[in-house]
Amino acid sequence: MNRMIQVDAVLPIQALPRQPRMPLSLPLQRLWFLSHPAGRSKAFHIQVGLRPRGELDKAALQSALDRIVARHEALHTTFGVVGREPFQRIAPGNVGLPLKRDDLKAVVNVEATLAERMWHEAQAEFDLEAGPLIRGRLLSLAVDDPALLITMHHMVSDDWSRTILTRELYAAARDGRADRLTPLSLQYADYALWQRRWLAGEVLERQSEYWLRKLAGAPRGPKLLTDRLRPAQQDYRGSYFEFVLDESLTTQIKELSRHRGTTLFVTLLACWVLVLARLSGQDVLIIGTPSANRTRTESEGLIGLFVNTLALRIDLSGDPTLETLLERVNAAAVGAKANQDLPFEQVVELVSPPIAHTPLFHILAWQNSGAASAGLPGLELEHVGVDDHVAQHDPAHEVAELGDAIRGKLIYATSLFERSTVERFARYFQQALSQMAADPRQRVWSPVLLAEEHYPLLVEPNPLEAAYPQDRCIHDLIEAQAERGMNYRELNPRTTSAAPHFCSPHPSHINSGPGPHSAVMNFIEGTRVLTEGELQANSITRYHVTKSYREHITNSGYYDQLKYIVEPSFAEFESPGNLDTSGEHDNTVAPGLQHKYAQTGLLLVTDRCASYCRYCFRKRIVGKDSNEIATDFAQIAHYIGGHPEMSNVLLSGGDPFVLSTAKLDNILDQLLPIPHLESIRFGTKAVAYAPKRFEDPALPALFQRIHEAGKVAVIVTHFDHIGEISVDAERNIRSLRAQGVQFLNQSVLLAKVNDDPEILAATFAKCHQIGVRPYYLFQGRPVKGASHFQVPLRRGLEIAHGINQRLSGIQKTFKYIMSHSTGKIEIIDLGADRRVYMRYHQNKDPEKIGKIFSRPHLEGACWLDDLPEG
Repeated sequence: MNRMIQVDAVLPIQALPRQPRMPLSLPLQRLWFLSHPAGRSKAFHIQVGLRPRGELDKAALQSALDRIVARHEALHTTFGVVGREPFQRIAPGNVGLPLKRDDLKAVVNVEATLAERMWHEAQAEFDLEAGPLIRGRLLSLAVDDPALLITMHHMVSDDWSRTILTRELYAAARDGRADRLTPLSLQYADYALWQRRWLAGEVLERQSEYWLRKLAGAPRGPKLLTDRLRPAQQDYRGSYFEFVLDESLTTQIKELSRHRGTTLFVTLLACWVLVLARLSGQDVLIIGTPSANRTRTESEGLIGLFVNTLALRIDLSGDPTLETLLERVNAAAVGAKANQDLPFEQVVELVSPPIAHTPLFHILAWQNSGAASAGLPGLELEHVGVDDHVAQHDPAHEVAELGDAIRGKLIYATSLFERSTVERFARYFQQALSQMAADPRQRVWSPVLLAEEHYPLLVEPNPLEAAYPQDRCIHDLIEAQAERGMNYRELNPRTTSAAPHFCSPHPSHINSGPGPHSAVMNFIEGTRVLTEGELQANSITRYHVTKSYREHITNSGYYDQLKYIVEPSFAEFESPGNLDTSGEHDNTVAPGLQHKYAQTGLLLVTDRCASYCRYCFRKRIVGKDSNEIATDFAQIAHYIGGHPEMSNVLLSGGDPFVLSTAKLDNILDQLLPIPHLESIRFGTKAVAYAPKRFEDPALPALFQRIHEAGKVAVIVTHFDHIGEISVDAERNIRSLRAQGVQFLNQSVLLAKVNDDPEILAATFAKCHQIGVRPYYLFQGRPVKGASHFQVPLRRGLEIAHGINQRLSGIQKTFKYIMSHSTGKIEIIDLGADRRVYMRYHQNKDPEKIGKIFSRPHLEGACWLDDLPEG
């Protein structure tokens, strides 16, 4: 929608005399208020990134930039305020644009350093009153390999302005002089004065009436479930996922648009609406799309803030066909364009009671394809994507036509979404396009539509917690994101009893709709309506599993057992217990460091895992933002250094391999200098969940550092079932063993998963075959929400004996262990005297290590505390 639309207006734009205080345009006035709270400014930055390839005349570049700043008043404008009324202050045009210069030629990883500098440039705030509101940085990456970064505040620029700046910089570099550009007859301040005079009276009344009619009683924004709870203060850190539609689909979509008499943009928008509706279960959506708002030819060449956001109300009620949906989206787009002059902020104020408390929409933007490389005599200019790491909406969807192809880009807040979730959104979008092109007569809410992939149920009819109270100021509410909600759940894409599906706005798929503060969730056994309180009270961890693991277990032949490892079940609601079964809190000596046994330090380095085990014994921290995680590794190293009895450390959590290799290197910086540490262990299930992680080319150097420090690198894997050992896992283990890394395995005895001696014997035999030594078979712990995985001690001993009967002598390396608060207890046997015989494998008291003791057996007992003393 970023196309010029000529609007006939009686009132022309005229160049007017400059006053010390010039009024703001209407969009500027609103952005002024939005930019003022601390931390908000960084979300309103416009960046240009260029990689000149060839000989760059730096003096000519500096001169061209100075002249462009002088040419556009907006670029030497600052803002003041008298009372509560902001104003523009236009400085002399000779302020220039001094370039800061960085020499990075000696940096080892230039590209990573460049990305870091780009991020910092995007984050550095502007002073709206002192200025300047444009800055530049020239980085020397190598000989004849510079990078130019220009950052402008949104108060003086927009995306169209970015294109103008780039185009004029090209022209100035080509001609050697910026003053040869066609002189500007008007400036942004003239537009601001014109807008305030023109957007009044009949025009204001007509457009206000249109938006009030369209948006009065508007629903809340699409309620997409997120991977993480929404932070109390909006975090603008973002990332993006790009994709390109294949040639055949692009051709079909273009043909459909021509046949239906719509623009390509409208067709893409209709499919995005369809996806959001099916994900949220809402039959009325408000979708935002930016408009360049350059409705006058005089504004075409001006740098400044013109862009406006149009809120399109799309009605999917009555189960329309896809072709009817196209017609409705087209009508909404045409009506919005005809009334695009009224600033979005004023639209919000018109209808504020229903829509100001939450985000109105998710964004779909049509981008001009201006990011291709450009050539100049002796110089090639390559664009660099610099501002897709700031997310103002969650998510925002950009689409662009690049030659004969259509490119999509989903920009999302990393504080809310995992990349895998956003990748699924992109797949849904492409599926919607394909099905619309194939048969536009299908109905929007048809169960068949978008059902090929068995997508997840993502309905949240009643938000769980409002994050923003109703007494917030209007500009806070406009800028603020909606409310916190239950986490997104990626369910297994198979047709099982727990098979996920898209939801209809009609409640026919359940007997009664969710009540207040509730949501619908899927489990292995079926669907259940839950409140957040119920989830927290029962320690229900959100569903999170890698695509590779899900696909592997689906095709392993053991899916009926392995699904219980990662898929939620109703049994979690009936699993009593506690969240610290081995006394971890009592043995914490520093944040993130436990010292229970003399020789071992346990480091909690993260509260995340590649996938979340349903039997997890650290449910209190995994998948949450825990304060138990280590942050000060210097403090930890100081403690370990003062305890020479500690010979090894175990990095755990969470899973240490969800951290970057660079982060692990930083941890080793503190640990390797400690002389009495003999080994560094990494406890991980990522070998099963994400085997590709171990193909990171930086990992061998990390393990080499450990070896060169005279220490042993040990990876402790967590294969619970032979069906988890993939070809990729085996290959990566063999590769790392060749580099000197040692491997151990510990398994957990789990009801319904591996409570079979044949399965575990095969698992341990396979481990030995690939060079992984089994050393613990853990008894399941009585963890709240996971105690249903426990196997009675009698049955556990039968399984342990059955395993040993099936293994060769050299393969009998495991011990059947209970990790109790009093120590690690080896479970030896159930005697003829009906007593369970045990031995302390580890204990805080060295005198107890190796001591055999016994307790009377009770049928069904699963834990030491279930056995009576005596």
